[in-house]
Amino acid sequence: MSSTEVSVVEPSRKKLRPARKQVLPGQVDKKQEVQTGKEYNIWYNKWAGGDREDSYSNKVKSQTRCNVARDSGYTRAQTTGMRYCCLFFARGCCPYGYECEYLHVLPTEQLPDTSKDCFTREKFSDYRDDMGGVGSFTRENRTLYIGRIKETGPGEETEEIVSRHFREWGTIDRLRVLQHRGVAFVTYVHEYSAQFAKESMACQSLDNDEILNVRWATEDPNPTTKVIEKRRLEELGQEAIAGKVDERIVDAVRQIRALEEGVVLEPEQPEFSVEDDDDEMAEPPAKRQRLENDRPGALLSSDTLAGLRYLAEARQKQAAAAKAKPAAKPALLAGYGSDSD
Repeated sequence: MSSTEVSVVEPSRKKLRPARKQVLPGQVDKKQEVQTGKEYNIWYNKWAGGDREDSYSNKVKSQTRCNVARDSGYTRAQTTGMRYCCLFFARGCCPYGYECEYLHVLPTEQLPDTSKDCFTREKFSDYRDDMGGVGSFTRENRTLYIGRIKETGPGEETEEIVSRHFREWGTIDRLRVLQHRGVAFVTYVHEYSAQFAKESMACQSLDNDEILNVRWATEDPNPTTKVIEKRRLEELGQEAIAGKVDERIVDAVRQIRALEEGVVLEPEQPEFSVEDDDDEMAEPPAKRQRLENDRPGALLSSDTLAGLRYLAEARQKQAAAAKAKPAAKPALLAGYGSDSD
């Protein structure tokens, strides 16, 4: 059996190539920001008092961009069990390649810790005023705001351009373009895809050499969208709970509730083979019923179910007797005397 497992795993390792080093050391020209204030705000990543100088109009286009088809591959994270992606790989400027301690692939599974993003950065309790940064852990945000888009054609053409550039980072659920405003809203199926796309497309361009403004979108005020999102979260919660709860516990609770309410549940009919029909039909009905209830893995035996059924019937009889018993009439006052009139 071990030889079979090796033969299955080895081809997948051969297909997965080592991650490419996206840049060489010193290749990216990092310009030091001009100090426009006395204090540097690490929350907004700018100098205090330098709002005009640090406005988005003064942003420069990113020197690198991630190419998933060319740059993806295995790293040391496959051997150490690291499940988070490399932030510099998403930005297209990781110089370590296969020697990196983080994953150099797109995120494909939900991370266990919802207080961190797919790059293992800690989230905050609230969003920044400019809706940038890591984001908040108070709600699941799958929508990105894309600003400063240069429109050169009708809305359908702009929508096709935005979809072509952003579907590279994950499956898109909804896409809305505000024509003549240079704004689009991209909603991914999973939040980790939006996190990866936000870092990959920051200060990038589409087809017209613009510099995009990518940030988190605020909550959609549309009532229909709110209902759809609420229903989606409820379905996800039900699936998560159903995946963790044992089916035997659910079956036992269902039977107990049915007995308490006085509802008799029909036992599930197991599938019988033709060869075993003669032997099972020869058994008494009571014994056959007990054998059906005492199936392997059941939490409640047939004796327990019989006892619960007896208690339910006794409780029903007591309730019926209490309803049938006439209420006692209050006795009239007789021989009542008083010294005063």
